[in-house]
Amino acid sequence: MKTSIRIAKKEIKIALREKLVLTLSCIILVLLGISLYTGVIAYQQQQKTITNAQEEKREEWLGQGDKHPHIAAHFGTFIFKPKTVLSLFDFGLDTYTGTSVYLEAHYQHQFMFRPAQDHSSMIRFGELSSALVLQILMPLLIIFLAYASFTKEKERGTLRLLSSQGVTLTSIAWGKILAYFIILLVILVPFALGLLLLSYWLKTPDTVADLGIRIVLLGSTYMAYIFIFVVLSVLVSLKSSISRNALLTLLTCWILFTIIIPKTIANLGESLYPLPSMKIYKEAILKDKADGLDGKTPRAERMTKLEKELLTKHKVDSVQQLPFNYEGVRMQAGEEYGDKVYDVHWGRLLNIFNKQNKLGSYVSVVNPYIALRNISMGLSATDLNASIDFQKKVENYRRIFIKKMNDDMAENSEYGKFYEYSVGLDMWKSVEDFTYKTPSIYTTLKKYALELASLFCWTIALILFLNYITRKTKPTNG
Repeated sequence: MKTSIRIAKKEIKIALREKLVLTLSCIILVLLGISLYTGVIAYQQQQKTITNAQEEKREEWLGQGDKHPHIAAHFGTFIFKPKTVLSLFDFGLDTYTGTSVYLEAHYQHQFMFRPAQDHSSMIRFGELSSALVLQILMPLLIIFLAYASFTKEKERGTLRLLSSQGVTLTSIAWGKILAYFIILLVILVPFALGLLLLSYWLKTPDTVADLGIRIVLLGSTYMAYIFIFVVLSVLVSLKSSISRNALLTLLTCWILFTIIIPKTIANLGESLYPLPSMKIYKEAILKDKADGLDGKTPRAERMTKLEKELLTKHKVDSVQQLPFNYEGVRMQAGEEYGDKVYDVHWGRLLNIFNKQNKLGSYVSVVNPYIALRNISMGLSATDLNASIDFQKKVENYRRIFIKKMNDDMAENSEYGKFYEYSVGLDMWKSVEDFTYKTPSIYTTLKKYALELASLFCWTIALILFLNYITRKTKPTNG
């Protein structure tokens, strides 16, 4: 251990003299600072806009005046997706999933105002977030820091000299890994502390579940990711004869991990599990609402059946004699059947999304970048699962709100007297404002069990492999 520490001190001194390493370190520090600053500004601006818009729409709902409850159901309201505080670190899919949705009777509208629509085609390469810098650029710094860790020793003839003095390759390797890890920690610790303080300073109440645990897990997974690249770089340098070969090998791995494999898997997922166009998706829903899910029971037939069942149940001859307003019951029945149709088609869509995501999860076993990217978005609550969870809760809110309007119509108004009946502020207040909380950390981690296992296995496998290789390899000069 003492030998490894002495080697680590020597490596740190050498690294500090390398202009390229210092330059890259400064660039990454600046990029991390800029990305964190812009993330905070964007978060504050968007959160303020969302809060103001939600308050404005709530006031519109409460101030709509007296009217029939079903008209109010069509008057509807808007729901705005809150920004999670960790989105200032990892933007994830927030740019693509939309920020608001209009809620009304009979229709499940899609989310609108996706920020990506306002960007150029360059958005496909990713926005400058702190997560992007750490996931893609930090490994590049590690490569330039460690690619010559052993090849320079071979080229100078110092590796055999160290071995002749009784220093093992294992001690040398872990000394170098310790040195590089300390250098990277010097860069990352101030950033991590800044992120931690900002997360609690900017925290929006009751939006992000288990914030502290999420931050700790984010830090742990990123440390594991950095450790993987440090050990991998040292291993490649150990097995390479010259520095140039080590650098080319590591850069090839970096390009494969961060660019080629992710893009290939994304394209493969789209090809194997294609999504229907929005036009086809909406037309299929409208068709099933009109003709029935089986294609044989049109809406008129379903309503006739409902009427007969109610007349038989209450032993009356006409809907006017029912102890409630049949129109309200009929509207709610139509609403519930529409919900059933929507659930079927939405379920098919989710199944396609899940298959595409599963493909990425399987590939994360051999690609630590994909594993970390998925975990990072999940812990930051900016992934597809968080977006789907939000949409489900919004849709559930819409159904409760519409049912309240239809039930009031059925229970308190008379059949055939639509415009004669109205409700006011007390009814509008009974519809509580929508609030949202992200899924629990346990729910999130279950979604990314394979990615977490991947990072763990990569870490353990590289440690074991490094120890094995250093024991079996004989020191040689280049």
